[in-house]
Amino acid sequence: MTESHRLFVAVSLPKPVKTGIANWSAPLARELPFRKWTHPEDLHITLQFLGNTETDRYEQISRKLAAAAAGSEGTALALTVASLGTFGRPASPAILWAGIGGEGAEALHEIQRRVADAMKSIGFAPDNRPFHPHLTVAREYRGEAPMKQDAIERYGAPVDPLGRPFAWEAADIVLYRSHLNRKPMYEPLTRFSLGQ
Repeated sequence: MTESHRLFVAVSLPKPVKTGIANWSAPLARELPFRKWTHPEDLHITLQFLGNTETDRYEQISRKLAAAAAGSEGTALALTVASLGTFGRPASPAILWAGIGGEGAEALHEIQRRVADAMKSIGFAPDNRPFHPHLTVAREYRGEAPMKQDAIERYGAPVDPLGRPFAWEAADIVLYRSHLNRKPMYEPLTRFSLGQ
């Protein structure tokens, strides 16, 4: 019987940005009772979720992702963390997210389309929702009272201690494996350089 693992494709963040976002979110975590706050090492921008995938498909997936990454224009994306928001009912959101902007945001959408097309060609159905590049900061609001949006407005987008937006250059896409009930949960398996 072939082994299978939960896989997804994403853009990673450099460690200083992960650490900075974790430090920024600490006071917010004390104010907003979400069930789970994302481990700093697990912060990423999902491009496509593949789900449970047999290990004998890794080579095929890797070939397709390498071609999708190589076909992108340019070699790095200038990205920033540009907003803060929620998915789900405003009073009890499922997700607290930080949105992605920057000069490379448009190119990021193109790379996501390339990844989705590449994965569709080998049987992985694309997400039917529009691509909204973001970092999942926390999951499942559990407050006794409805969540007030003014907390999000008061904190605004994540920034460093000097008030500067977190920014980095993304030079690759990554195939990740999920490990349930482990922290951090996500293991990078293979990196694919953009535009090479």
